[in-house]
Amino acid sequence: MLKKFKNLQKILFLWSICATSSFGIYQFENGIPENFTTSNTSKLILENNIVKDGKQSLKWQFKKGDKLNIKKDIDYKPFVKKQKEKSRVSYAMWIYNKTPINDKLKVEFKKDNNVKSFFEVNLNFVGWRTMWVQFDRDMQGTPEVGMNNIEFTAPNVDGEIIIDQIIPTILIDPRHNARDEQVNFINIDADNAPNAHWMALYKNYNQIKSNDTVASITTNQIEGLKTIENKLLKDILKNVAVNDQIIAEKNKQLSLYKQMFLTTPQVVEVYDKQLKKENLEKMNFLQLQDFGIFMRELAYMYNSTDNPTYQKQIYDMFIDGLNYMYSQGWTKGSSQGTIHHLGYTIRELYQSILLMKQPLLKNQQLQKAKDMVSWYSALGIIYTPDNEIKGVNIDVLNTMLPGILTAIMLNENPSVAAKQLEVFNHYLTTGIMYCPGLVGGFKDDGSVFHHMQNYPAYAKGAFEGLTPIIYYIGNTPFALDENAFNKVKKSLLMMRIYSNKYNWLLTLSGRHPNGKFKIPVDSFGYAAFGLKNGIDKDLAQAYLRLATKSKFKEISDNYKAENSPNGSWTMNMGSLQLHRRDNWLVGAKGFSRYLVGNETYKKNNLFGRYMSYGTVEILQGSLEKSGFVQEGWDWNHYPGTTAISLPFDKLKSSIAQVDVFSGVEEMLLSDETYSGGNSLNNNGMFAMKLHENPKYNGSHRARKSVFFFDNKVVLIGTNIINNDKQNETHTTLFQNFLPNKTIKAESKSINNPTVIVDSQNNMYKIKEGNIVYKKGMQNSLDQNVGTPTKNNYELAYINHGTSPENESYEYSILIKGNKKQQEEFKNNNYYNVVQKDYNAHIVEDNISKMRGYALFEPISLKDKYINKVDTPSMVLLQPQKDKIELSFVDPDLRLYEGIDFTQYTKDGAMKEVSIYSRPWNKNDSIAHTSTLIINGKYKVNPNENVKVEYENNNTVLKITTKYATPVKITLSK
Repeated sequence: MLKKFKNLQKILFLWSICATSSFGIYQFENGIPENFTTSNTSKLILENNIVKDGKQSLKWQFKKGDKLNIKKDIDYKPFVKKQKEKSRVSYAMWIYNKTPINDKLKVEFKKDNNVKSFFEVNLNFVGWRTMWVQFDRDMQGTPEVGMNNIEFTAPNVDGEIIIDQIIPTILIDPRHNARDEQVNFINIDADNAPNAHWMALYKNYNQIKSNDTVASITTNQIEGLKTIENKLLKDILKNVAVNDQIIAEKNKQLSLYKQMFLTTPQVVEVYDKQLKKENLEKMNFLQLQDFGIFMRELAYMYNSTDNPTYQKQIYDMFIDGLNYMYSQGWTKGSSQGTIHHLGYTIRELYQSILLMKQPLLKNQQLQKAKDMVSWYSALGIIYTPDNEIKGVNIDVLNTMLPGILTAIMLNENPSVAAKQLEVFNHYLTTGIMYCPGLVGGFKDDGSVFHHMQNYPAYAKGAFEGLTPIIYYIGNTPFALDENAFNKVKKSLLMMRIYSNKYNWLLTLSGRHPNGKFKIPVDSFGYAAFGLKNGIDKDLAQAYLRLATKSKFKEISDNYKAENSPNGSWTMNMGSLQLHRRDNWLVGAKGFSRYLVGNETYKKNNLFGRYMSYGTVEILQGSLEKSGFVQEGWDWNHYPGTTAISLPFDKLKSSIAQVDVFSGVEEMLLSDETYSGGNSLNNNGMFAMKLHENPKYNGSHRARKSVFFFDNKVVLIGTNIINNDKQNETHTTLFQNFLPNKTIKAESKSINNPTVIVDSQNNMYKIKEGNIVYKKGMQNSLDQNVGTPTKNNYELAYINHGTSPENESYEYSILIKGNKKQQEEFKNNNYYNVVQKDYNAHIVEDNISKMRGYALFEPISLKDKYINKVDTPSMVLLQPQKDKIELSFVDPDLRLYEGIDFTQYTKDGAMKEVSIYSRPWNKNDSIAHTSTLIINGKYKVNPNENVKVEYENNNTVLKITTKYATPVKITLSK
């Protein structure tokens, strides 16, 4: 572990070489600066024992009302709008108190002896505290360029404070300044911002009803509390060796830690970006997570021995560690300057305190530790009024729930714990059940939203955080509400649909297209215990199919693994259609004016612009076994997409922080509302109007459709157009990694029609389009950092040439067919294209007679089934002996009507905006009634979403939809 710390220092040193900021910092290592002056009644003394970094800090001994001045231009620069840098100038410093002072320190910023701005710091604390105060927003007054004096006014009592790390001006993302008990006026808007779960510690702590109890605690509740605590401890506890040598090593390690600056990666990042290397070298950082792991190891040791001498030594060490942590400012009421993303780094510390609950309680040391856990875990968030709960944030589920439950279980009074568990359940239920628009949480189609989109990488974390909680409180009176449980269950089960077996589709990987993320198998087992009584059969069987070895004996003893799921599923909140047979999955994905097409950060997914351009991806086994390896992958050619093939330097995203709602990222929208899927009788379809965001090439458009019939897929594209005269436009058939290192290079053009079998044993029958096939070493760039990569690949695409004008394609795929099926597929036309043009793509399967309609415009048809529709829609229709089964989708999510004019320039051009800033992103879907006229008269099975009329011997269906949810209808003759 010591090596780990040394490596951290080396990394910081190397990073700091690249730092460009000239911001100053006062660390007092070379004495008291000459520009520090004070009142005659004050003393400035160098302090050697209590320091935040290095070997010296500054002690100010003052009489009431004394002044301390730092006379030098502080380098204040006002924020300039419309620039790429969205960070704002803040003031930062650390203060240490030996004893609390029930008054305030005033900090003023003067220009030629005139006060321009100021703030005050509450001094009622012990230990170190810091504050990051933004000049333009958090201070009183109006800051000006040229401010040249910082003046501290002592409180109205005699006393002393110790000061270190004064940073007059430092750039900080305005979302990240955090208020606390010392500076409770900072960034108040963060209490209701998208990152409020991290930042609203002050608000949340003050919502806690610490003395609230159940009216009368029951025997079942008492037993339930014991059950929850036992499950928690069993899940956390680990037996370890304990002897004199190990205890001595831990003592030595703690002595080392106590000389370090206990902090988080978020704080280090801010310092690293802007301080000079000589300043950083004095900051001997200790990461909070490393310290938490150390404390948890002590707790393991305490619980692994019955030797009272060892237990006392370990307990004394543990208390010494807690006191060090408190003195560093890691205590109730302190926000460390910024507190965002804390949950990732503090969970081990919470676990250590829970494991040490009994000795802490016995020695009257529990309350302070519990208060600390309650503060940093945001326990008070569970008391949020219902009207303020707008969904459930994935970060809360992933990182904060364990801390909240720990804080509840640290209560000495079981009646308080029982009441807080009831409130906890209500908070979770309300958040899970409320999920309109793009609000984070669980959608009715099984999507899990974070960053305003269906995001499996974050859903994984949500399940890993939430399902153990569901397990702990399950089979007790405090089990999760049934409706909320079922919503979580559906989303968890859908994860195994869009994953096969453990990897999800590449197009769903967000900003992490690396093939490394996997389905959280244990979450299925944990969630299976979430009922008030018993085990959920569906989750248990799904768990057993996925688990290589069951960790839940109750499941493996009583259930059998499910068969691999087969069928077709529509997830239009993700603009996603899924189709499964045997052990393979094929998925199609798009984007729209509501759903972003990519998420790109400065060091993530740099070339991911085309991820959702109608991707059609076949997955059997891992991503690598299915043809994807990041090294060598050509980012221009996601399978199924229609895109302009660009040199990588032009494909690379141009990223900026477009407003204060977002980070430095790119999340582009289209202006089209038509993108999504439909399902009927285990078959499905997908269609989209593709329009590239004008940030790159707003002339690029296409109309695309995909029809899934059993193990065959039909893909059609029309009206492909753009104005790029230098680069070709391609519709990619497939791109597959070839693990054999001795591949013979090959490149050829193929006339249509033709048949190609790829290395994954999928047969492509191309009826229309000029085909290019390549095989051999393929060069690319790393998606994170842009360094060269290469690998053997095969690639096939339809070449639409440069500046395509109303180009088109048509091809079909036989997925994983045997030789007999491939011969039949090659020689027989199993489908019939009824129409393919600007208005509609209509395809009929000659085997099932199912007909799929991608109706891009309101249209009257010369069709044997459909006469007319007044809404762009998708219809799947299958005639039976004496009836017709039909599924209808209006793919427009309808989060708003008309045009969002804030997304356009004065000239009417669409511009890049942050999805987080959209005024409509929390809107509920607007119900819309579409009129679909069917040839002939039919009776319609009762359906609350369908009204029936008859007109000229036709059946008029008035179909009401929300959230692009398919409506199933049965028509009887």
